[in-house]
Amino acid sequence: MTTSTNDRMFLTMALEEAKLALEENTYPVGAVIVDEQNKVIAKGRNRVHTDKDATAHAEIDVIRNAGQAILDAKVSGRVLTIYSSLEPCPMCTGAILFSHIRRAVWLKNDEEGFGGYRKIKETMVFDRRFSSVKMVAEPLDDLKHQQETLMDKWADNPHNVINLRKASGK
Repeated sequence: MTTSTNDRMFLTMALEEAKLALEENTYPVGAVIVDEQNKVIAKGRNRVHTDKDATAHAEIDVIRNAGQAILDAKVSGRVLTIYSSLEPCPMCTGAILFSHIRRAVWLKNDEEGFGGYRKIKETMVFDRRFSSVKMVAEPLDDLKHQQETLMDKWADNPHNVINLRKASGK
């Protein structure tokens, strides 16, 4: 599959948001939503630790930031694409399906974490909704490697829940 120059540009933007999340001592995931004219509608990043909000994932943040554009797309039929640095979890997958996003592109599959997009799609529970969203997983190895590096840095971060548990003796 060929990846467009625009895909690279928007995935790089999502990766920049992921870097900002890591700098803020939270899980390094970033996301961007664009319309069919490749206009950036919104950017977002994981803010779980920053905002002390378990639902503040990058995809949720960017959908919230897109605001009225999401609602307008549902009415007008505009095609929106979400770019994420990591495969969306089950919560974010649901948000994508119910936000009239028609294309989901991410840098790294999340086999060991909470990646849920592909798993939920395989159940065929929301088959009608999934059939209207084009999925593009791991299109760029060099950017995928950068996301993996951020994940490795997060593993050593003192704010990582595993490290917090170790520090508290649990």
